[in-house]
Amino acid sequence: MILNTLREQISSTKEKTDKLIADISTENWFKTPDVLNTNLNWQIGHIILANYLHGIASISGPSTELKEKINVPNYIKFYGLKSIPTDFENEKPNRKELLEVYEFTLTLILENLNQLTEVDLSNATTIPNPAVKTKYEALKWLSHHQSWHNGQIAILRRVLNQ
Repeated sequence: MILNTLREQISSTKEKTDKLIADISTENWFKTPDVLNTNLNWQIGHIILANYLHGIASISGPSTELKEKINVPNYIKFYGLKSIPTDFENEKPNRKELLEVYEFTLTLILENLNQLTEVDLSNATTIPNPAVKTKYEALKWLSHHQSWHNGQIAILRRVLNQ
């Protein structure tokens, strides 16, 4: 039951993100309005990085499959907590590349969920996670964190689509 709730929360949060970003043009992915100091490229890259930590690495350890698709140290540089959304624009993945990784990340997260039992949820995260202690907390945090970013994306969308 808890696993189904987590799965539904994660999927629902992703669906909301998908709806918010659907009509933002490719040209606007790097636009950073002065009033927000963020852009869609950074938002989605940051969500990918956070979801990797909370939904993959914390649950089953580092993913060689994802590491074959992305350079994790670069993602930390581009999209980590101390990153600046306007830095490294020429080095960052484009919209298409980010969306492919975004979708792949969710696939891995759902695969991880399918491998867990409810008992597993009380276990400590596989790798240390600065925000949470257990696998349950990591998966719960994933949808909470992405929801906060959905709020930022909604404001960004409104400013960009004026």
